[in-house]
Amino acid sequence: MTTKPQFDISPSKPLDWRIILPVFAIVCANAAGTASVLPVLPFHVRAMGGTPLVLGMVIAAEAVGQFASAPALGQLSDRFGRKHVLLTSQCVAAVSLALLAVAPSVAFILVARALFGLTSGNISVTAAYIADHTDAANRRPAMGILMGGAGLGGIVGAGLSGILSGISLMMPVLAALGLVVASLVVTSLCLGGGRPTKTSKEQPHRGNISFRAILASPVVRALVIVMLCHFFAYGTYISQMPVFLAETFQWNGRVFGAKELSYLIMMDGAVNVVAQVFLLGWLGKHFTERNLILLIFLLICLGFITAGIASSIPVLIVAVLCVSTGDALAKPTYLAALSIHVPSERQGVVLGAAQSLLAVTDIVAPVLLGFILGYALYSLWIGIAVAVAIVGALIAATRLSRQGGAEA
Repeated sequence: MTTKPQFDISPSKPLDWRIILPVFAIVCANAAGTASVLPVLPFHVRAMGGTPLVLGMVIAAEAVGQFASAPALGQLSDRFGRKHVLLTSQCVAAVSLALLAVAPSVAFILVARALFGLTSGNISVTAAYIADHTDAANRRPAMGILMGGAGLGGIVGAGLSGILSGISLMMPVLAALGLVVASLVVTSLCLGGGRPTKTSKEQPHRGNISFRAILASPVVRALVIVMLCHFFAYGTYISQMPVFLAETFQWNGRVFGAKELSYLIMMDGAVNVVAQVFLLGWLGKHFTERNLILLIFLLICLGFITAGIASSIPVLIVAVLCVSTGDALAKPTYLAALSIHVPSERQGVVLGAAQSLLAVTDIVAPVLLGFILGYALYSLWIGIAVAVAIVGALIAATRLSRQGGAEA
């Protein structure tokens, strides 16, 4: 029976750092491994004779794998425990990186990245693990710390790739493999079983849970639609930003290139760490869930518009700060909101299903906007990103509770 929302006004329990830190380390290592591979992947594909279209297929294969696997990983973690699913996922990731390191052709690279995509849903498993061990009041900052680990890992991985790629294109891949093995060791030694309150034996067998069943709750449905709007708008911006800058922007008199892009990536990673580890906790004390989401959309809209008119480095930096801060606040806010509005025994499958739906934006946005920018329609590109963000903000303003709080 559905009951009215109840609001927990009792003081929150302090975060248990014995639980938070190992998960932070796992997410950081996994993100560093991913960031280590991405900068060299296009050059590796090109060295194998691959065209830009083939590179697009390789990138899409990973997103398709994530779309297919994220709900399954979440549901399996609900039934069999977070730790077991994480270990299995990390083993598969290690196999995929080993295959990438020895791939003799583009076909093997495609298989390796598709296999790696199947493990991308493990971020929803780690988020569910955090949700299992936090209460509603401190879950948002806990998710912020989790995503801060991803931001820090991105900085470390990009730095490793820049250093090691000078030796060989395979060295960053081997470094990624080592990082995944390290995260596997931490998972094995430092994580508990990570089961929900009820074990799979105590729960009635539910079978496969469909997207329709997951979205039956009006609050969860609104949150997922808002998330789709945010990540489609962000994907629209980020997937084509390098192309836009390379064609329109001068960096100290030079054409914008890979070196300049690396500066922005490092800046984005630093903003993620600061926003998710420090800023989010402060904002959580002063903003309701709904108002924080509206602030996120305001920040990314300002960033999109500023990026579209940027003609100098300071203006571009302001744009990156706005968009990066908004996106950094978004991930833990959405994950925490979803985890609060679903029962504990369904944390993994709902978070996994949400991640799976978001993978669709990673497939659609780059292709659609690549077509638009092929005709140099830059105003239309920014206009689409802003319009989708405004739609998400309007849905959040009208469909989410003004007070926030957990759904009973």
